[in-house]
Amino acid sequence: MGLIDRLLPLRPPRQVVFAGDRRAEVLRLRGGRVAGRVPVPGAALAEGDGDGWEAVFAALASEETGVVFGASPFIFNVFEFDRLPWRRQALRELVTWRLQKIFPENIEAYDHRWFALDRRRVLSVLVRRSLLEETERAFAERRIPLTYVGSSTLQILGRALGARPAPDLVIERDGAGCTLAFLQERRPVYIRKFRAASDSPADAGQEIGRTVSFVRGQYGVDPRRCWLHDHGGETAAVEAALQGLGEDALGGGRLSLLPPGPGATPHLPVRP
Repeated sequence: MGLIDRLLPLRPPRQVVFAGDRRAEVLRLRGGRVAGRVPVPGAALAEGDGDGWEAVFAALASEETGVVFGASPFIFNVFEFDRLPWRRQALRELVTWRLQKIFPENIEAYDHRWFALDRRRVLSVLVRRSLLEETERAFAERRIPLTYVGSSTLQILGRALGARPAPDLVIERDGAGCTLAFLQERRPVYIRKFRAASDSPADAGQEIGRTVSFVRGQYGVDPRRCWLHDHGGETAAVEAALQGLGEDALGGGRLSLLPPGPGATPHLPVRP
């Protein structure tokens, strides 16, 4: 369906800002690889006031730049229909109608992108227009070319869809926030975001286990192969928390990470 191509930029920028949960990072790219990193702790770029942009701009060069936001400002839904209409306009109206039935806010305040996954499913992605406009304005005021604004979750998902072998479950963790994408035949069937009670990997592991059991019962998806990316570098701790749950907590199944996993920067528009 061309999904991977539509999630990745045509040309990687020269530098990327990753805007995560109460942290940011400026990464310089050379030859499609990460050549340098400048952490900006405490920056809450996805919040309403965009606190932390000044510190980020102090670390940026005046060259092509991309911004990748973590999962927090995005709303993901996978919609399933009996059959998708072949006309693009009719499909847009159908997806908008389904979204309006479950979304309590004004859709016009959000940038809405959607992707047909197969003949029955559509991935819907929402992000506040104000966040995009504020980001573009900040770069324009400083005359730094902004060539790409993206989602870390979609970047990771795009990598997973093209992997050999493909995972059944993609886990993205950023502080207390966690995003789970369940895949079946290389296509998302269910996506859930949650915030654990704390930043502890154990709390995340418990909630992941409950979600896996729910999806197994409701969707018949039995995830065994997992990609796990922790933006805070606690991948090993989260993996240990998942292994400690035992098969009973996961609905009689088990999860194993796919070595070598998605690599060090699956959330960035760089070479995998």
